Order: sequence, then structure tokens, then C-alpha cells
Amino acid sequence: MTNILRALRTLLGALTLCAALTAMAAAQGLSEADRAALAGPWKGLWLSDTHEYEASLKMTVAASGQAEGAITWTLRKSNRPDYQNKLGLTGTEYVRGRFDPRASLLSIDGYRLDDPNKILGTDKYRLVVGDNRKAMGGLTWNHNTWTGRIFLRR
Repeated sequence: MTNILRALRTLLGALTLCAALTAMAAAQGLSEADRAALAGPWKGLWLSDTHEYEASLKMTVAASGQAEGAITWTLRKSNRPDYQNKLGLTGTEYVRGRFDPRASLLSIDGYRLDDPNKILGTDKYRLVVGDNRKAMGGLTWNHNTWTGRIFLRR
């Protein structure tokens, strides 16, 4: 029983140390260079099985990793007959979320649209950011299918 208690104390100490190190890393926050690079502007494409949009993303990223911004979308292709007369039209999706520097993961979700042409829906984005902060890409929620694909460069 004494060995078990000793092992549990050691484990508890190790977990406490890990939590403290994680908190210290989070408290240091993002560097100014990372924040400036993540702000963009980013340009690229979003693709699904039925649509293709050109994307332009600009955002602000706080030292804490909190991110907020806007994606301007331009509809480029669609296999829907009712969207053929909307090709070339634009709309804006406002996004917010968080950048995790340890994983180089940007998780942002759309929360509002400026879409007078009715070509958009809000989405959820899980993007891996390159170590050089010049490219990012990943999957999007796309109506709960997680089959949307987005690739951006700056």
C-alpha cells in the first residue's frame, strides 16, 4: 500500500508540473511576428463536391491566441442550376476562434454573414498553419459532413 501511495504522489507531482508548464507557455502568448503573420491577408480556395469559392481572409490575433476576422467569398463554380446566375458574386462571413501555437492549429467558426446574394452559409474551420506561417489548410464542417476543403496562402 505504501508503494502505491508513493507512486500516486509521484504521479500527482508530475501532473502538477505539466499543468504549470502548460500554463507558463500559454501565459507567454504569441509573438508579435506570429500575430502579424496570422493576420494575413490570406488568399485561396474553398472546395466541396458541389461548389468552389475564392477566399480572402483577414483577422486579428491577440497574444492569448484569440482570433477574429472576416472571410470575403466569391462564388467561382457550382453544379446547382439555381446558382449559375450567381457566379462571381461575393459575400462576407465573420469568424472567431483560437490559434493554438503548440499544434499550429487555427480553429475558427463563422458566426455572422453579410450575404445579400444568398450564396453563403456559416462554417467551422480546422486549419493547420505551416511553421513558416505562409500557408494553411484543412477541413471545414460543411453542413456537418466535414468534407469542405480550404487552402490559403499569404
